[in-house]
Amino acid sequence: MTSQSTDYTLDLERLDDHLDRVMQIIGDHIRTVRTDPVVAQTSFEKVRASFPSELPYQGNDPDQVLDEVVASFPPVNTRIGHPRFLAWITTSPSPAGTIGELLSVGFNQAPLSFKGGPAATALENIVLTWFSEIFGYGEGWGGTLVSGGTVANLMGITVARQAHVPNVAEKGLQGIEKPITLYVSDQGHMSISRSAMLLGIGHDHVRSIPSDENFRMRVDALREAVEADHKAGFHPFCVVAQAGSVSTGAIDPLNDLADFCEDQGLWLHVDAAYGGAALLSETHRPKLHGINRADSVCVDPHKWFFVPLECGITLFKSSAQQKATFRAKAAYLGQESDWDLKNTNFQLSRQGRALKLWFSFRTYGLDRLAAIVDRNCAMAQLFLTLAAASPNWTPAAPADLSIACARFVPEGHERWTQEELDQLHIDLLAELERSGKGFLTPARIGGKAAVRLCIANHRTTEDDIRLLFDVMTEIGLRLSANGPRQAQGTAEGSRT
Repeated sequence: MTSQSTDYTLDLERLDDHLDRVMQIIGDHIRTVRTDPVVAQTSFEKVRASFPSELPYQGNDPDQVLDEVVASFPPVNTRIGHPRFLAWITTSPSPAGTIGELLSVGFNQAPLSFKGGPAATALENIVLTWFSEIFGYGEGWGGTLVSGGTVANLMGITVARQAHVPNVAEKGLQGIEKPITLYVSDQGHMSISRSAMLLGIGHDHVRSIPSDENFRMRVDALREAVEADHKAGFHPFCVVAQAGSVSTGAIDPLNDLADFCEDQGLWLHVDAAYGGAALLSETHRPKLHGINRADSVCVDPHKWFFVPLECGITLFKSSAQQKATFRAKAAYLGQESDWDLKNTNFQLSRQGRALKLWFSFRTYGLDRLAAIVDRNCAMAQLFLTLAAASPNWTPAAPADLSIACARFVPEGHERWTQEELDQLHIDLLAELERSGKGFLTPARIGGKAAVRLCIANHRTTEDDIRLLFDVMTEIGLRLSANGPRQAQGTAEGSRT
């Protein structure tokens, strides 16, 4: 029997050497993630040109290919783990989570069925059990790991639709007598409307419910909307509540909404993609009172649980309803097991996402994560305190959790139009980004622009918050020194 050469397969002769170098590259990135700039100032064309781009018919030595990676990635990598990366709620990933992800990729399991990945399948059940305990779900719960909040919300609304329109899988929405309607506050995430589009519900059948002065859904307005839809011949079926809204971190009155949905026979889905981690904190857990009553919940471990992208979860009060919606059968899949993950969401082929979550939780423990959640919330309050004490700033919204929003107030602001004030905030944040000192994005609150800090970062300190406040104050004073025309004229900042 002759041995095969590595030319016959895709195996690498110096695999261990290449893996050692990869570990060094990743380690260098993590060790230097605190250095500026937070976001590289470059262009798509320049970055694309840095890569060999011709379709390769002949292979190259892996060391050469790694040289190309090192030449192209590190110089322009966005430092998402930087303590002043506070733009989106894409958090600073924990190094332990990165180790778990590397192991998962290396094992390359296929847990669509138990046989495709026994350990990956069992581990998904373990981490979902942990989250069912965190969220207070009782026996009979179900769940699934997905890419993130957008898909997690889609999964929840899909099962809600199946529960209210039992024949929808066979007949589609063409077979329904009354158009179904979905309800979310005016602070809801864009993924809710996109889910309605994908599920055939349609944007026009998503009702935007007004929020109160604290940006929480008004239950009285919801009741009026549902009653009006019943009278107009619609079929209300689902309410989506926010547990940490995307702009301000507001938390809807979950227990009151659960009472209403129970009374009306509506499905309650809670979008806790960001705010779900508040359940770890003894201080902030009461703010999510009633979340355990939801029929389904979305939460993103890759947000405030500090797990690397991608990792989202949908939990269901009823595993039976979940599996009735997603069960997949085909002869080529072989004999079924009760634990096959193909029956828990749309996806068939899928990567294992549980190992990085399990590895991170086992390494740090929930108490350590809870302390960081508390610290992040304290940092948000610090920023609002600085803003309230300054003649140049004013808080724009309360900070229920760790998102802080404030507005820069230029001298003589009474002479500025709202459009000019909005542009000033865009220019201010663009200038901050160009400085390399931080990366934030604006929010639109009550129809007006504001600076928004999403503090879901295990490295952010009080010094970082004070530095950002001082740098943004200096930029705001400089941009507004000559009045609104100066802010309007900063075209480069407007494009960022």
